[in-house]
Amino acid sequence: MCRSIACNYVFTRDSLAHTIKMTKNTFSRVRLFVTLGLAALLTACGPSPEQVAREESMKKLEQAAKEIEAAGKRMESGVAKGGQDVGAAVGDMMKALGGVAGAAAGAAGAGSFEPVDFRKLKEALPQELAGFDKGESSGEKNNAFGIAVSEAKQSFRTADGNKRVRFEITDPGSLSGPFALANMWMNIEVDKETGDGYEKTSTVGGRKLHEKWSKSGQRGSVKMVVGNRFMVDVEAQGLEMNDVKSLISKIDIAKLESMKTEGKKS
Repeated sequence: MCRSIACNYVFTRDSLAHTIKMTKNTFSRVRLFVTLGLAALLTACGPSPEQVAREESMKKLEQAAKEIEAAGKRMESGVAKGGQDVGAAVGDMMKALGGVAGAAAGAAGAGSFEPVDFRKLKEALPQELAGFDKGESSGEKNNAFGIAVSEAKQSFRTADGNKRVRFEITDPGSLSGPFALANMWMNIEVDKETGDGYEKTSTVGGRKLHEKWSKSGQRGSVKMVVGNRFMVDVEAQGLEMNDVKSLISKIDIAKLESMKTEGKKS
């Protein structure tokens, strides 16, 4: 009997831990899309009534994301304490998720999508990289109470481990509306510099990129929106920034473009 209870507890604890991780992964992207979308709206001149309505919805989405983050921390704390107060935290999470569902619908408007299968996204990722050993390959689809996001990742590293590269493609699916605003954000000029590096927007091959570089450990990242839908992200360590930017060409952009209307909901 006690053994059964112990097994059930472990199962519940692990299930909650997985749910927390999945939810946090999904809503870290929600926060990114909201931030980028609001940035685009704030720079627009003379917003239309539709833009104003979307801005209000996105502000609600941002608030709901904060509430979810707080509930997630309470859930983690409760699990660590053996289940204490987990029920109340789950209730708060459910309430916040309900707010997200409504706000996301208002922010997205028309043009929401069912995320592309992550296995298809993986086909657009490079499978080999000269001078590097192939590392971990992964993909998943997170669906947190009606908000679905799929992602695919592929990593590489040199034999000595001094150089590392990670490619990632994210399809926000049901959040494609606010994500389209993220594409507008890519037209905003960013140019910041510190003693350790810089952050700026640039254009490579006719596409707008957001790049960030840190001299500490030679860490660089490049982000790009493809097809007004997919987020392409390349992160590297131990490479020069020009080399990091050139890695974006290793992703099959044409394949992503061909999938930009896949799964469109009526």
